[in-house]
Amino acid sequence: MIRYSIFKIAASKATLAGSAMGRQMLASLIGESKPVGGPTVAYLDFTGIDIATGSFLREAVMGFRDFSRNAMGILYPVVANANPTIEEELSVYLQDRNDAIWACVLDDAGGVSQPHILGVLDAAHQTTLQLILEHRRISAPELAKLRPDEGIGVTAWSNRLATLTAKGILMEFKSGKTKSFSPVMEAV
Repeated sequence: MIRYSIFKIAASKATLAGSAMGRQMLASLIGESKPVGGPTVAYLDFTGIDIATGSFLREAVMGFRDFSRNAMGILYPVVANANPTIEEELSVYLQDRNDAIWACVLDDAGGVSQPHILGVLDAAHQTTLQLILEHRRISAPELAKLRPDEGIGVTAWSNRLATLTAKGILMEFKSGKTKSFSPVMEAV
């Protein structure tokens, strides 16, 4: 687990606005990122932040999510301790783009509660996530065997899993040629 204090990185500013400030935050988050040995959750802790605009969130949060998923591959950002206004701002941005990210409450000891998804998942991705939440770690061939009556092949399951992993909703684990997936957070 990695925890980034957005308040501290922002030099104790409680209002975060604009794409320029968001790009500065993104650069700081990237600069603070260290290599990790395996799939790791990176909490973007918004404790102390009162306001964050959509343009800031787009550049900082979603920019870091995309960097983490594309450049690092095994880092999974989760928004933590964002107030309802910040969550609403981010949700509106994500819904307009048919995108999603995990959010939660994170206590001082690192305990997680109230995991939920901001934004939107289409019906197929929501169903896939629900199956994975029920079965924990699972592969595309196992999903195909689990639901043979639906006529969804391994390739279609693989595509769904890849999309959810790219969004940071699922963690990917590799063992030889086999990939298995589990939820980044344990419940929705």
